[in-house]
Amino acid sequence: MTELKYMSLLLSNYGAAQSRCSAGDLAALRGFAAGLDAAVAGWPPATAAANASNNCCAWPGDRDGVVAAIVAGTAIVAGTAILLAATVFATWLAWTRRRKDDNARVAADEDVESPSSSASARSTLVLLFSNSDDSDSDDRTTTMTLDDVLKATGNFDESRIVGCGGFGMVYRATLADGRDVAVKRLSGDFYQMEREFRAEVETLSRVRHRNLVTLQGYCRVGKDRLLIYPYMSNGSLDHWLHGDVPEQQLTWPARLRIARGAARGLAHLHDTSEPRVLHRDIKSSNILLDGDLEPRLADFGLARLVRSTYDTHVTTDLVGTLGYIPPEYGHSSVATYRGDVYSFGVVLLELVTGRRPVDMTKPVGGRDVTSWAVRMRREGKGDDVVDINVSGERRHREEAVRVLHVACACVSENPKSRPTAQQLVEWLDAIAAAPDTSPAPANDTEQQVSR
Repeated sequence: MTELKYMSLLLSNYGAAQSRCSAGDLAALRGFAAGLDAAVAGWPPATAAANASNNCCAWPGDRDGVVAAIVAGTAIVAGTAILLAATVFATWLAWTRRRKDDNARVAADEDVESPSSSASARSTLVLLFSNSDDSDSDDRTTTMTLDDVLKATGNFDESRIVGCGGFGMVYRATLADGRDVAVKRLSGDFYQMEREFRAEVETLSRVRHRNLVTLQGYCRVGKDRLLIYPYMSNGSLDHWLHGDVPEQQLTWPARLRIARGAARGLAHLHDTSEPRVLHRDIKSSNILLDGDLEPRLADFGLARLVRSTYDTHVTTDLVGTLGYIPPEYGHSSVATYRGDVYSFGVVLLELVTGRRPVDMTKPVGGRDVTSWAVRMRREGKGDDVVDINVSGERRHREEAVRVLHVACACVSENPKSRPTAQQLVEWLDAIAAAPDTSPAPANDTEQQVSR
C-alpha cells in the first residue's frame, strides 16, 4: 500500500521534486522515508531500505503532503482554540448583559429621580400596615408619601442612624401621628439589594408571630428601596451582650426569657408558618429587643421560603456570618433547618458565656467560643464557662449550665444529632419551669433525632 502511494506521488510530483530537492536532501529524506515505511507497513529495515532506494524521488512529493497535513492540523487546532475562546467570551458577555438587565429591571420604576426629588417624593406612596400583634392596634392600613418619610428621618440624617447592616442603614423616624418606626434604607449593588428587598417583603408579608419583627411598610422608588419596621427601643441582643456600656448587663432571668422567645420565633418559621422559612442568618445582632426585652427575630434579607412540606433544604450559596455558619455549609451547597439550629446554638453560647462567637483577643484555643465551650463541658468544667455576670441565686448558674448542655447539642458537628427548633422550645421551657429539680438534659439533647 505504501509503495503504491509513493509511486503515485512520484508520477504526479516528479518535476516539483527535482526542482526542490538537492542530491543531499534526497539522500537524507530516503533514510527518513525508509523508517516511515517500516513504521507504517511493519516492513523489516532491509526491505524498507530497498524500497526507499527504488523510490528515491517519491519522498519529496510526499513531503508536500506531510507539510499540508501539518498545516491543516495546525489550522484545526488554532480554529478550535479560537472557537473555544469565542464561546467563553460569548458566555461571559451574555452573563454580563443578563446582570445589567436584572439591574435595569430593579431600577425599572425609576424615574431616574432620586427619592429626595421633590416631585418624586410628593407623588410616591408608602404603604403602612397595621401591627396586628400589638394590643393597642386599631387594625387599619394607612398610606403616606415618601416626602413624609424624608421629613420623619430628617432627610436620612446621620444623627438618626440606629443601626447598619450589610445592605444599608437603619434610621429612627417619628411619624406625624407620633409613632416611632425604624426605616431601613437598602444600598449597594442593585442585584443584591433587590434580592434582599424582595426576600424581606415576601417573607414578612406572609409570616407573622409575636417573636418575629413586623414589616409595617415599604417603598420602591427609583434606585431606592425602603423597609419600615416597628422601632425596637432596646436595640439588639448583640448590643446588650457585647456593648461598651457596662451597666447594660442582662440578668440571667432576662437572658433565659430572650432565649425562649427567640426559640419560639424560630420554631414558628420552621414548623407552623405557611410557607415555612429558612432564616439563614440567625445571630445576636438579628435578635431585636422591644421596651420589655421581648425578643424578635429580624433581618430576613437572606431568608428562603420552603414551599413544600416535604422539602428539608434549599440549594444556596454560602451565606451567613463568621462564627455562626454551620461546618457542613463549607462543603455543601444546601441550607437546612439544622443549619439555623446550629446558629441559634451559638447565640445560646453567647447568652451563657457573655463572649462573642469569635474573639481574637483571647488566647489560642479560646478564640472560638463554640469549640472552647464544647471542650470545657466535655472536661467537666461547664460551670467555668458561665459568664461571671450571671450572679445572684445559685439556681441561675445551674440554669445557665443546663442551657449550656442544650447549646452544645445545637452545635454538634453532625447535623442529624442536633435538636429541632420545637425541641429547643420544649427544653428551654422545662429549664425555666423547674430550675431547682430538673436534671440537665445532657443525655436527651445528645440523642440523634431525625426529621
